[in-house]
Amino acid sequence: MSKQSQFTSKVDELIAQSKNLSLKARKNMIELLNEARKKIVAELASVNPQSYTAAQLSVLKQSIDRAMDEFRVAATSSVDGYEAAMFQTGAATVSAPLQALGLESSTLGQVSTSTLSIVQGYTADLISGLSKDAASKVNSTIQRAFLGNQSITDIITQIGKAINKGNDFDGVFSSVGRRATGIALNEIMRVHSIAAQARLEDASERHPDLQKAWDHLAIAKVPRPGHVAADGQVVDVDEPFEVEGEELMYPRDPNGSADNTINCHCLMRPYFAADTLKPSADQKGLLDDLGISVSAA
Repeated sequence: MSKQSQFTSKVDELIAQSKNLSLKARKNMIELLNEARKKIVAELASVNPQSYTAAQLSVLKQSIDRAMDEFRVAATSSVDGYEAAMFQTGAATVSAPLQALGLESSTLGQVSTSTLSIVQGYTADLISGLSKDAASKVNSTIQRAFLGNQSITDIITQIGKAINKGNDFDGVFSSVGRRATGIALNEIMRVHSIAAQARLEDASERHPDLQKAWDHLAIAKVPRPGHVAADGQVVDVDEPFEVEGEELMYPRDPNGSADNTINCHCLMRPYFAADTLKPSADQKGLLDDLGISVSAA
C-alpha cells in the first residue's frame, strides 16, 4: 500500500469513529431525556384532576423539577465522557495517520487539556439552563391545563411522547429534545475540532508540508450549502477556512456566527499533497544504493 493510501485509510477510519461517537452521544441524550419525560408522565397519571388542589400542584411541580435535575446530572456526566473521548479521537485523527507514515507525533500539552475542562464546564452550564427551562415549560403547561379543567390524558398529550422509535419527541418535549441533542452534538464535535487543531499546530512544526482539509459529513437533514461547498477545501494549518463568507479555523469555531457553527456536522482532517508523500530523490538514491527499487507510488 502506498504512503498516500495508508494515510488516507487511517484518516477515514478515524473520521468514521468520530461520526459514530457523535451519533451515540445523540442517542444517549434522547434516552436520558425520555426517562425524565416518563417520570413526569407517571407523576401526572397519579393526580386526580377532579379533586386537585394548590398543594397537589406544588408537590407535582417539585417532582417535575426533581426529574429534570436528575436529567441534568446524568446528561452532564454523559456528555463529559463523550467530550473526553472525542478529545482523544480528534487528536488521534491527526496523530494516527502521521504514525502510519512513520512520522513523529507528540502528545497534546497541558494547554489543550485545560481547554477540554473549559468546554466541559461551558457545556454543563448549557445543560443546566436547558433543564431549568424545560421544567418551567412543563410546569406552565400543566398549570394552564388544570386551570382549564383539562383531563389528565389531554395534559399528557401536551407534555409530549417519544416518537419515531424514541428518536424524537412531540409536544413540549419536542423543542426541549432539539435543544438537548443540539447542545450535546455541537459541544462534543467542537472538542474534536479543538483537539485536532492543537495536534495539527504541534505536528506542523516538525512536518511543514502538513495542511488541513474541511470534511463535510452528510448527516444533517438540511445541509448548509456553504458547508457542502467547503468540502475538500485545503489550507495551511495556521490559516482559516473560508466558509459561507466567514473565516473559521475549524468546524464550530466559536469565533464564527451561530448560524454558521451551531449544529455543524463537519470535521477537519490532516492533509498532505500527493507529491509530499512520494519518495524524495535522496530517499530513492539511498534505496538504490541498498539494491531496493521503488516507484513514484
